[in-house]
Amino acid sequence: MMTSTALVYMMTPALAFFYGGLVDIKNILNQLFLSIICMGIVTTQWCLFGFSFTFGPGNNAFGSFNYGALRFPDQTDLYGSNGDPINSPTFSLLTFTAYEAAFAVITPALISGAIVGRMKLVPYLIFIFLWTTCCYDPLARWIFFSGGWLHTYGTLDFAGGTVVHISSGVSGLVASLVLGKRHDYDPKKIDIPHNLPFTVLGTGLLWIGWIGFNGGSSLAANGVAALAMVNTNTAAASSLMTWVIIDAVRGTVSISGACSAIVVGLVTITPAAGYVQPGWALLMGVIGAVCVYCALKVKKRFLYFDDTLDTFSCHGIGGIVGGFMTGLFCQAELNSGGYNGAFYGNPRQMWLQLAGILTGTVFSAACTAGILLPMHLLFGIKLDIKDQVVGMDRVAHGESWAIEIITSNEVATNTPTSIHPDTPQYTWPPLSNNQNSRRKRLFPLFRRHHRLSSQINRTSLAPKSDQQHQNLDVLKSEVL
Repeated sequence: MMTSTALVYMMTPALAFFYGGLVDIKNILNQLFLSIICMGIVTTQWCLFGFSFTFGPGNNAFGSFNYGALRFPDQTDLYGSNGDPINSPTFSLLTFTAYEAAFAVITPALISGAIVGRMKLVPYLIFIFLWTTCCYDPLARWIFFSGGWLHTYGTLDFAGGTVVHISSGVSGLVASLVLGKRHDYDPKKIDIPHNLPFTVLGTGLLWIGWIGFNGGSSLAANGVAALAMVNTNTAAASSLMTWVIIDAVRGTVSISGACSAIVVGLVTITPAAGYVQPGWALLMGVIGAVCVYCALKVKKRFLYFDDTLDTFSCHGIGGIVGGFMTGLFCQAELNSGGYNGAFYGNPRQMWLQLAGILTGTVFSAACTAGILLPMHLLFGIKLDIKDQVVGMDRVAHGESWAIEIITSNEVATNTPTSIHPDTPQYTWPPLSNNQNSRRKRLFPLFRRHHRLSSQINRTSLAPKSDQQHQNLDVLKSEVL
């Protein structure tokens, strides 16, 4: 369980790399930060009262403050060193606490993919805290907790198809609608990822982490854990191959699309990982890929909402498809904690799954709107157009992804070339003495050649004309 906990915690930095490679260069640092900061906010909240709200004493809908600050007065050990007969009978309660905290951390981080480059930083931090408290914790209690009302009703969700993926996907959709579109949003324009190696790296780490995500959800080292692990890999592989084949038939195999396909397969199998045979997992990966692929094409052509990195399409629709198919293919023979599905003589399970899907969808949408709309009306949560043009890296963090040597003409006017030809020009603020000093310390190459340092500035990596390329080559040769 400790190994699985480490794997699931790793998924949040992996998500940062996955998202970071897909955004434009002026927002990459911010996108990395939006994922990583969840590890601070949510883990703190989980220790103070989040775990108690989700798994502590209470009723079938809400917990209590009894386990606040991770003290367990009704357990055999006040500090959680021993097992809990309900939640973790064979291992330490603190280990279970840490494992579930990793799920709570990555869920709101997924939402950040829908609001790239246009939400103010402080409102985002407030939103993460409130959303985890008001949305994630109750939903996790209803489904993950053995006494939760959806759990006792019969809804199956092995590792978070509804709790994690439907909730984050639907919340991302609502957040994107509340915030509105980016200043340069064009549904017909192809957004070119600035760093696909980042995305490939993040995808690989997510796949590895998902083994702990699904395999660890059996809460034991047993056959169900092995089944969940095999199903996880199988669904991801079949989804990837399906997506690549569709792309190949259409003419071009997209690397970013292939990475998204892996995530879609992993999302689709999550609610069913410990309940279905590997053959059904293979089919679920194929169906999930086809459904999400078609959904993305429909969104691009007809639905002009700015879910920037397709959080709703990949996680929301993927989770819904996976949750529904769980009700078709699940078998009680494979997992004594599950039920037979429609293909094994129990069509009622399909309707129980739909009840869980609808509950998660409506509740997540209501919570997200209930948090964001008052904030939006009271003090505003969206960046103005000028700040969107400059980018969140500079506006929110005062930093940038790259240092670039620019031409003498650009230095004289202090106006960098825009990433997009139709983007308005804005003048960067001059560097302060402290920034100049830090630049010289960090880049001794330019400190040794101080006469060239006036031609160094933080700008976007924009296309250059032939003359600009020649000037750049001359400057580089002088430095060398």
